[in-house]
Amino acid sequence: MNTLFIDSHDELITVALRKGENIYKEEKESHYEHGVFLMNMIKNIIENNGLTAKDINNIVAVNGPGSFTGLRIGLTIAKTMAYSLNIPVYLVGSLESYLVSEGTNENKMSVIEDNKGFYIMVFDKDNNEIMKETYTENIDNFNYKKVNNHLDINKVLDYALKKEATPAHLVRANYVKKIEVEK
Repeated sequence: MNTLFIDSHDELITVALRKGENIYKEEKESHYEHGVFLMNMIKNIIENNGLTAKDINNIVAVNGPGSFTGLRIGLTIAKTMAYSLNIPVYLVGSLESYLVSEGTNENKMSVIEDNKGFYIMVFDKDNNEIMKETYTENIDNFNYKKVNNHLDINKVLDYALKKEATPAHLVRANYVKKIEVEK
C-alpha cells in the first residue's frame, strides 16, 4: 500500500510517502510560494522511491485551518490526483494532525494563531474529540496541555485512514471562521 501525504496549510510544506512500512518525507519552507514547490516535491518523492503516480493507492491531505492559498494549492493537487487516478482521498485537519501526533496521557489542545485570534481543538488522552475546531480571540481560559505543532506522519496517517474517504469532487478546505462575505 502506497499512501501519499500532503500538508500545505502553513509555510512548511510537508510531503510524505508511506511505502509499505516505510515513511519517506520531504519538507520545504516555502515562504508562501507553495505553487512553486509542491508539485515538484510530490513528483520527486514518488520517483525517488521507484514509483509512478499510478502506484499511489490513496492520498491523505491536510485541509486546514491554515493558509488560504496554501490549502487551496495542496487540496487542488490532492483532489486532481485522486480523481484522475480513481483513488480515495482522506482529509485530516491541521489541528487534528498536531493532536494525534502528541503522545500524552492527558487532555490536550492544539492551537494555531493568526493575526486576530486562535484556532483551537481539544482531544482527550485517547484522541477522542472533546471540543470541535473553533475560532476564539482568547485562549487564557482553556486549561489543557498545549501540544507542539509538529507532525508524526505515521500517527497522522493511521488516524486519517480510519476516517471515511472523501469523494474527490467534494474535497474542500476547512477555514473554520467565516470570511467577511459569509457574515
